[in-house]
Amino acid sequence: FGNTHQSRGATRAQCMSVNLNMNRSIASWASRRSMCLPGLARCHSSLVAPRRVSRTATPLACTHSHTKADTFTITTPLYYVNAKPHMGSSYPTIAADVLARFQRLLGKRVRFLTGTDEHGEKIALAAAARSMTPQEHCDNIVQAYKELWTKLDIAYDGFIRTTDSQHEALVQEVLQRVWDKGDIYKASYSGWYCIDCEEYKDDKEMDAEHNCPTHRCALKHITAAGSAAVAQAVSAVRCGRA
Repeated sequence: FGNTHQSRGATRAQCMSVNLNMNRSIASWASRRSMCLPGLARCHSSLVAPRRVSRTATPLACTHSHTKADTFTITTPLYYVNAKPHMGSSYPTIAADVLARFQRLLGKRVRFLTGTDEHGEKIALAAAARSMTPQEHCDNIVQAYKELWTKLDIAYDGFIRTTDSQHEALVQEVLQRVWDKGDIYKASYSGWYCIDCEEYKDDKEMDAEHNCPTHRCALKHITAAGSAAVAQAVSAVRCGRA
């Protein structure tokens, strides 16, 4: 991204001039808006020069007191780790990073989160295909994500993994509350199932040959009780291997 001006024919001196003029303009605008200039300067420097931040330390922020309206939280999707990160993973992360940086320029206390979803049948299948345990596979793919975010200078504040003990404890607490209220019950499921979508498809969501339009694979009609339905689908069908 830093080479955008040069790729269009601008010299390094011209790029530096653009950055300097932009810095002056933002500083002037901020003073008129009575913003927190120390925090603004730190945030803006991250836009015009590479920044390396600790992924565990609390990001620098202005020392002014903040109200609830002064906070800004943004998160990327929690990416599936059935495969390595790709352009589809990078795009929303870059967009979220840009938005987080802009909100920091406004003097807000920003919490920018990203992470990985490490549960699902497709992940177990991907691990088996690599002769790894699911946890080994997840650890390997997560490292690839973190290395890519470092290369792209993504300044996130927290990286969430659904295998983290803190996350698991929170999910258990929520599910227990739902269970105690009687909102979870056992039932039989019957229908056309896609393992990659991890969901049943109704007539409007498949073609006449019972194929998944998203993954272009044959669906399997299953009837089973509760979680056994998914287990049966996993053993019976895999997109491209039905």
